[in-house]
Amino acid sequence: MKCDAEMIELERLRAIQALELLDTPPEADFDELVYLAAQICDAPISLMSIVDADRQWFKASVGLAARETSRRVSFCAHAIRQPDLFVVEDATRDQRFAGNPLVTGKPGIRFYAGMPLVLPDGHAIGTLCVIDTVTRTLSGTQKSALAVLARQLISRIMVRVQQRSLEAALVERDKVSADLRASEERFQIFMDNGPFVSYMKDADGRMLYYNRRLAQLFRVSSDQWLGKPDDEIWPEEIARGFRQHDVSVLQGGLPIERTEETPGPNGQKLFWKSYKFPCRDRNGNQLLAGISLDITHELERERALQDALRDKSRLAEELEARKHIMQKFMEHSPNTMFVKDDRGRYVFYNSEFAKCVGIDPTEWLGRSDDEVFPKDVAERYIAEDRRVMEADQALEFADEVMDAEGTLHQFRTIKFTYEDVDGRKLLAGVTIDMTAQVNREAALAKANRQLELLATTDSLTGLFNSRVFASRAQMEFANARRSRRPLSIMVIDIDNFKRRNDTYGHAAGDAALQTVGKILSGCVRLGDTAARLGGEEFALLLPDTKASGTVELAHRIRAWLAQQSQGHAPLTVSVGVSSLTEEIESWEQLLRRADDAMYEAKRSGKNRVVHHENLGRRQDAASQ
Repeated sequence: MKCDAEMIELERLRAIQALELLDTPPEADFDELVYLAAQICDAPISLMSIVDADRQWFKASVGLAARETSRRVSFCAHAIRQPDLFVVEDATRDQRFAGNPLVTGKPGIRFYAGMPLVLPDGHAIGTLCVIDTVTRTLSGTQKSALAVLARQLISRIMVRVQQRSLEAALVERDKVSADLRASEERFQIFMDNGPFVSYMKDADGRMLYYNRRLAQLFRVSSDQWLGKPDDEIWPEEIARGFRQHDVSVLQGGLPIERTEETPGPNGQKLFWKSYKFPCRDRNGNQLLAGISLDITHELERERALQDALRDKSRLAEELEARKHIMQKFMEHSPNTMFVKDDRGRYVFYNSEFAKCVGIDPTEWLGRSDDEVFPKDVAERYIAEDRRVMEADQALEFADEVMDAEGTLHQFRTIKFTYEDVDGRKLLAGVTIDMTAQVNREAALAKANRQLELLATTDSLTGLFNSRVFASRAQMEFANARRSRRPLSIMVIDIDNFKRRNDTYGHAAGDAALQTVGKILSGCVRLGDTAARLGGEEFALLLPDTKASGTVELAHRIRAWLAQQSQGHAPLTVSVGVSSLTEEIESWEQLLRRADDAMYEAKRSGKNRVVHHENLGRRQDAASQ
């Protein structure tokens, strides 16, 4: 049993190493989920831990500066051995942890809840945990939320792994067979069984060839579209777009990549990643060829092979012409292509494949991956091929490769099986460089993050704007009412702000606003919210803060601001404070009370702090 446990642990550690997460910089994908766990569980500390052989390392953390601790004192080392959430409500009463230095010393752990992070293969690599310095429990909703967030962390880990997967392209070039019919049929079978649609047009846009995949998808015969231009096949707008793309390829003489749209056979929209390139037939006539991958959903299974052409004499004449066209198609394809037999030996690869790996057109024919690639690369390719052969369907593989200039390329390889004219089962593959698309998606994600920041932040002070304040106030108000915890709001208004602008200019006004923003940013705790509501008015949202603590903080802020150098005019503020009581029914009412108190501070001479509770007493005294 001990040997079994040691073997399981060794496999778990290998799984962690394979993820390449340890000692990597923080990443927003993980930080935001750990932050969300802390917010949901109202915990001062939240961690995404990876339990290594002798340490626990934190990929993401909230409320803890250390990046790792010894596994000997790790709570998470216990949690990963549990099938579900591991909770310690009072560590001082738990014999396993009462003497733990993390309990007896800093950070003074009392409460711990850790959800194991379990990979799809069953290995628990660490936890998503929340920690508190006071004894407590979690609600059922909080426990469920931790489970959901833990699954999200695993999902993001697996996406990260997939984005780093490997390999530049294996592509194929057909072995020219002495038997013309066999060569034509081999290529035709390859094209008809590939998980893509392919086609060829003349310089005027008339269809010369399309593969069976295209015919089946759009429910036309093998010759129904031959000789027809795009405007006789597609709706007017789509046909015009196709023709514009085709002309740009023919005039530019270079391959292009485009995302295109067509109507499906049932009226639905289909989206394609199309690769179009120019070529010439044996008579020198300019042609356009293309390969399109369905990026809407997986293509339907290939239908049965086309019926043999009945007119054998016409077939004999066409075989030579088609052979030449297909050879040009393969030679000018920007993608690498290859075919292997059922023993993994190369029986065909195209010129782009040979160029990519630096070999001559026949050097690898009859050889297998373990004869031409390094051991680790060969083993990976052989494993992929085995999966495809066993699944008997098309599978996709992703890869990352660094070129000689240090540029990282992302590749997508599609492998599938088919039978040749002799009934032999073969494996074929097509590899496409996805680097440009991946880079565009990354740039779009970055732009979205920047837009989100602009939408939530006041650009002058760096504080949250009123929209974020309202959203958080609504949430904190609901939490405070439900858990019967204190909640206070402080409204701060700069005294004589208009006079400051009129006397010293708007630059002085902006400097005053920025000074207040800086002071407020420096005095808020984790969980507090500082915001600029508009003009010269600011607000602080203070969960778990009673009236006395809020008033004390308001006086400190007022004093700090008074010490700031603002030219000839002192920087003073009037502050209104309101704290949650039973009769307050909404966060808006709580904010209005703080605002009323602030205006009372203005009326009373400015440069002072007024709590709404005291405002009520003054009004009672005035009425008497």
